[in-house]
Amino acid sequence: MSKSQILGERVRILTDQLLAIPTTVYQQRSLRAALHLFLDTATKTALHRAVTVSKSALSRFLNEYDWDTAACWRLLNRAQWDALLLAARRQRRARLRLSIDLTSLEKMGQQLPFVRVYNEVYGIHLVVLFAEYRAFKFPIAYRVYRGKGTATPVSLALELLEEVPDDIRRRFQVCVLADSGFEAAVFLDRVRALSFEFVVGVRATRRTLHPGAVTVADCEHGAWLELHNWPHDTLTLARIERGDRTFFSVASEDLLRSS
Repeated sequence: MSKSQILGERVRILTDQLLAIPTTVYQQRSLRAALHLFLDTATKTALHRAVTVSKSALSRFLNEYDWDTAACWRLLNRAQWDALLLAARRQRRARLRLSIDLTSLEKMGQQLPFVRVYNEVYGIHLVVLFAEYRAFKFPIAYRVYRGKGTATPVSLALELLEEVPDDIRRRFQVCVLADSGFEAAVFLDRVRALSFEFVVGVRATRRTLHPGAVTVADCEHGAWLELHNWPHDTLTLARIERGDRTFFSVASEDLLRSS
């Protein structure tokens, strides 16, 4: 078999496994139509463009029918991790980047689930985990932020990182990337406990352990420092100039040793 034939066979097997999840022929036909619709990059995704089933039938399947969507998600998620393992086969020092991002999807409806105002955006707010290895880059897991009084974005991000499979942790040197929304000490603590490297954005006002009220904004690019409320490791500071603004991030010491 050629490489393309092998990939095609893997896709066929995955598709057959997905289509076996719904319990009725009618639901299987709707799922097949949905897959064709969402995976066709040449056609704008709209339910009325579906083939073999009507717009209303596909809408009922996606929004009303009770079928095991969790099993579907688990199957697809495992297939993504397996694709990364396959891509890293025979590589000695495979480094996987896992990026955490809080993404807001602006919405207009008043009756939609999970919709709320956050950071002045009315919509659905997702904490998304992206995986990147060489040419592979895709979202691999997410959590919905439900607002005040529920799990914070930092807590949701840690849930995602803790669910990284053991075989991925053994095979890859994992580096976590996150912006300053995830600079909390509890986040850095847990990432460190998972033995992941990290590059995390920090606010300009974030204090260091230097004598006096020294913030990261007072330090030079490439400086070694320890954060005021996180004295576990020496970190390295990066300053990024973008127009008239300066952004800051800190990187774990292990990351620098391996660079």
